[in-house]
Order: sequence, then structure tokens, then C-alpha cells
Amino acid sequence: MAFSSLLPKSCSPFPSSLTNSIATTRLAPLRVSIRPRADGHRRGRSFLTNPISNPLHSRSAPARLSFRARAEGRRGKPEAPPPLPPSLPPEKKSFAVATGELFLGLASLLVRSRGSAFVAVPPDAEVYVDGRGGSNGSVVEESVDGDVIWEQRSKDVEAEKERKKVTSPGFSFSAAGLLFPYHLGVAQFLLEKGYIKETTPLAGSSAGAVVCVVIASGKTMQEALMATKILAEDCRLKGTAFRLGAVLRDVLNDFLPDDVHTRSSGRIRVAITQLLWRPKGLLVDQFDSKEDLINAVFTSSFIPGYLAPRPATIYRNRLCIDGGLTLFIPPTSAPNTVRVCAFPASRLGLKGTGISPDCNPENRATPRQLFNWALEPADDHILDELYELGYLDASVWAKLNPVDTIVEDVNGHIRT
Repeated sequence: MAFSSLLPKSCSPFPSSLTNSIATTRLAPLRVSIRPRADGHRRGRSFLTNPISNPLHSRSAPARLSFRARAEGRRGKPEAPPPLPPSLPPEKKSFAVATGELFLGLASLLVRSRGSAFVAVPPDAEVYVDGRGGSNGSVVEESVDGDVIWEQRSKDVEAEKERKKVTSPGFSFSAAGLLFPYHLGVAQFLLEKGYIKETTPLAGSSAGAVVCVVIASGKTMQEALMATKILAEDCRLKGTAFRLGAVLRDVLNDFLPDDVHTRSSGRIRVAITQLLWRPKGLLVDQFDSKEDLINAVFTSSFIPGYLAPRPATIYRNRLCIDGGLTLFIPPTSAPNTVRVCAFPASRLGLKGTGISPDCNPENRATPRQLFNWALEPADDHILDELYELGYLDASVWAKLNPVDTIVEDVNGHIRT
């Protein structure tokens, strides 16, 4: 029974609104204590001063009332909220990852600004002769939309015209860093099912250029995967930043056959970024020697401060860096090109990509994991999984593009 109900209505010390609010509160019931005081020990007037109208009046002294609200289950102050869990320390990034993320972020911004990572080379592009080729002889350049330079020597132009057959579509492989096994898995499927033949044009940037060279060399994708694991183990043990370029050179030199430049010339295009007053894409498809081809692939993969401790590298008397900055997925010489991207194309804003993790988005690694694996070597079982995912994504794409409906032979000298 509430205490206010014991008092006459005229003597209730609380207004009705306050009484109602007390009745509806979630706190435990009010505790009332009545303590008599000796006469002469008054500190002020009591709440109750009328002994006649007060049924609780004591003859010894006026009653003093005190009210205390007690929280359920605990006396005194209300229970404090539980403390927040300690925040985790920020993840430390290696110099390699920080540099690589900066470069990949810049490349992604450039791709988004263009709306595409693919630049077509029109057949009527203006051609002029540049004598700066040095020991490589005269160089024929085609300026494409002011953004891409096509580089060939005069004799290479004539050699290309003698090509009698080209199989369309061509396949272009994106920059990918150390996600190289993904491209190998895609290539394995395309080779098995007859999408890629000896006459199929190829193009690539960075890791994409490496897989093109592997395909042209005649080596198997499984052999290339084993070579990738050798490179990854070396980097895990001794570090990646500043030394990946030297390790890549050694692995390619040991892995590729001596005539790889002959097999690759006229068939594959390697994308490079040339540093002029602003970066421009440079396409190279003719190679003098195995060393010249490896230099092209090295330059195509040159992320400043990552592959080696310098801001750029020299290729054919030109100051150059990674081709992914300007030609993330370069064009092939076939009239139609299927583009392969090791990253989710939708996250990068790429349009018109054929094969990518978007083909099978379930049970995939997160974009953050992919970027980390692209810059720091993953464990061998992760490399195997990347290979399998590439194979699976290619198979999903193939269901919508049967080999007998899209693969055809066309005339040889065609530029797109």
C-alpha cells in the first residue's frame, strides 16, 4: 500500500501527478522509516505538524520521514554500465604493403576516371618514325588518343604484316601483383577447353604480362605455379620490398626457355607506363632476346619503391614504371578481346570485364585479403586456392560463352 494513501487527502505532501509517476516507476518500492526525535532537538519544521489530523503522530515527538529508492538487486548507486572492450592496436603494415596500396589506389582512381581499364588501338592511328631507339634501331610509334604509345621497330611492322592467321578472341590479363596464381588457373581452363590456341593473341600488364609469356613459352601452368611458390617462399623468408624485382628476374631466367622471345614476338603485348610530362601507356610486342623480354616484363611489373629501391626503371632508353598505372588491362591484336581481372572488377569500377571474381562471388576472399595477397606472398595453400578459383571463374564464364560460338580464325594483320 502506498504511503500517500494513509494520509487524508488534505494532508498528502505530494501532488497527484507526482504520486502517479512514483507509482509507475520501475524502481523497487519506496522504503519508509519513521524515527522519533527527542523534544528540543529540532532542526526545522517537520513535514507533519498537526498531531490531530496525523494518525501516525507520536506523543514523544513529531515523526520524521525519510524516503529511499533502492535499485533492484543492489543498494546505493545504480549499477554502472559494463566497460567497453579494449580497442585493438592498429594493424601494422609493411613498407611493401603501404607502397603497393598507394600505387594500386592511384591506378584504381585512374581507371575510375576513364570508366574503363581498356584502350582500343584504332587501325587508322597516326604513325611516325622516332629515331631514339638506340641499339634497337628505328622505332615506329602510334599515338592513340594521346594516352597510349604503340612501339615497334620498322622491321617488326613488316614482320607483323606477314602473319597469316589470328584466332579471335584474344585474352588480356590484368595487373595482379602476387595474385599471379589466379591468372594461371584461368589460363589452364582456357587452354584445356580450346579457347587459347597457338595463334591466339595475348596481352598483359604486370603479373598479367608474366602469364602471357608463360603461355607463349609452352610451359605448363602447373610448372609456373611451382615456380611461383619458389618466389613466394624466398620473399616470405627474406622480405619482399626492394628485392622482389631481383627474385623475379632470377625465377624467370631459370624458368623460361631460351627461345621464349621468338615464341612471344608478334603474339603478346606487354603494357608499360612511360614517364613523360605525364604518364602514358606503352605497348611492346617485339623482343630481340630472352633478356629483352624479361626486361619488358620486369618493367611492366615495376611498382616504384616496391620491386627495387628506386622510383623508376629504364627500358629501351625510356623512363618507365608498372604498366598497370595506365593500361590495367591492355588490348590484344585480335578484333575481340576477353578481359581477365584478378580483382573484383565491380569494386574497381571496371566495365566489360569477362572473367573475374565477380563470376562467382560466393565463398570468396574479401577485397582486403586480395590486396594483401597481391603485395605480400601468401602461404602455399592460399596460392593453390587462388589457382583453383581462377579455374572456377573461367568455367563460369565459359558456360555463357561456348567455345564453338566465339572462337574463330581471322586474317592475320589486325590491330584493335
